[in-house]
Amino acid sequence: MKQSTIVCCLLLAGLGFSLISSPSATASLCQTIRASSGYPQSALPDRDVSVITTVAGSCTSDGEDYFAVRVDLIDSTSNMILSSNSTPIGYNANNFTVTVRNAAISPNGNLSWAIDVNTYLIQAGGTSGKYLVNSTVITIQIGQAPVAEFKPGLTLILTLCVIGLILSRRNSPKKHRIMEGHYIS
Repeated sequence: MKQSTIVCCLLLAGLGFSLISSPSATASLCQTIRASSGYPQSALPDRDVSVITTVAGSCTSDGEDYFAVRVDLIDSTSNMILSSNSTPIGYNANNFTVTVRNAAISPNGNLSWAIDVNTYLIQAGGTSGKYLVNSTVITIQIGQAPVAEFKPGLTLILTLCVIGLILSRRNSPKKHRIMEGHYIS
């Protein structure tokens, strides 16, 4: 056989196998999903703090599977789940916007409270189940922000002394020279 005939047979066989075999890549469930969270910049200790997450997107939906969005608030330091809440999208997730409200009790004391906000899309009945849409870390100042202590150093004290001497000389009465060696105020 000629070499070109062998190459042609191999190409046809490869094409045949690719048509018979199942596709290895599947289409993404959702084309676009955006998630954003609203929360207070500061809060008092031991109080309810609300985090509102809005999720908008467009998913492939044939009306057979049920969709929902779940948001978990997790304390970044302890990895403890503070709150978990979900909001239904429904059977039609082609274009959706949902809002998920979570609340957590703020810690006691003056500190910067870091919270992981994990947002999931849940497809009930589908092969994917749930998948993470977005994970962000928000920071809320609890109580008063700590104020840095002012500790004057030796350089600062010496600088202030020199400035004080210069200013005191400027404000002292000027002496005028009348004759060599004699001054009058």
